[in-house]
Amino acid sequence: MNRILLGNLISFLASLALTAGCLMKDPKKVYGMQVTENLILVVSSACFGSWSGISTLLVSTVRNILLVKGRFDKRMMYLFVVLVSVCGIAVNNKGLIGLLPVLATVILTVCNYYAREILAIKWSLFVNIVLWAVYFFAILDVISGITQVVIAVVTLASIWQMRVAAEDAQHI
Repeated sequence: MNRILLGNLISFLASLALTAGCLMKDPKKVYGMQVTENLILVVSSACFGSWSGISTLLVSTVRNILLVKGRFDKRMMYLFVVLVSVCGIAVNNKGLIGLLPVLATVILTVCNYYAREILAIKWSLFVNIVLWAVYFFAILDVISGITQVVIAVVTLASIWQMRVAAEDAQHI
């Protein structure tokens, strides 16, 4: 039981990093905060014994660093999709639910390559957040699960705000 409590405490710190990233408008800063969140979640995932989560988070961290440095190209996208898939499936110890981090990360990796506008990036983050929320609740990471739901709502509100602002700008 202490591991679950410790994991949730550590996850709270990761949730703060995720919140900051979802509120940012600069894509490089969004990915930078996601690196921070991922590294913190690696530690909490160890408390929950979530090996597929750990492997996908570590691969995602490297991917996000390459994104920030502008070194994420099509070849890297394919490489990271394969790495996430192979590593996540190979170490999965949570059954079907353990595949959610793999799926979420593959989707976000592909979107990271193709999405250039902040709105598309936020939509891909939203899908990622929802898949991780389900996974977190399943492994008893309640703090991350609740935070992911809150961040999903915040992200949707941010997307809505951007759309309204764009529509207002068209009417001027």
